[in-house]
Amino acid sequence: MVQVSNPHEVFPQIATVANPAVFFDGEDALLCYETSDRAGSSNVVLKFGDVIDLRITPMNVEGLSACRYPIKPWAFNEIVGGEETARWKALNPRLWLISFHDLTIEVIFGSVSFLSREPAHQSPHKTLLDFAASLRHSADAALNTAN
Repeated sequence: MVQVSNPHEVFPQIATVANPAVFFDGEDALLCYETSDRAGSSNVVLKFGDVIDLRITPMNVEGLSACRYPIKPWAFNEIVGGEETARWKALNPRLWLISFHDLTIEVIFGSVSFLSREPAHQSPHKTLLDFAASLRHSADAALNTAN
């Protein structure tokens, strides 16, 4: 029996307007999305590790009724017992459908972690580019120190 639930991880709530930015290197995926709470607007970066499949679908919140699972808008939805993960059972994968204003992200993965939260002075796309650049800069600095 398939269940749709909230994941046990708690991440900041997805804002209702901005679409996210995603980077996928064939193994891991970075997701940057805008959040809005009492502290104000910010951009959050999450890392999905051991990604088996990643799909971005232009399904907005008004079209969620056409989704094959009854998912919540602007939310992280974990699908347990779906056929998408059955063939990867030995890897103990997880399936999330993440709903944003104008698109839905479907990801089958092994792990997820919180990496960063920055004030939203720019778009999620620009925040993710800056975050990736800082990772590269840190790696370059570590290599220079080692030499």
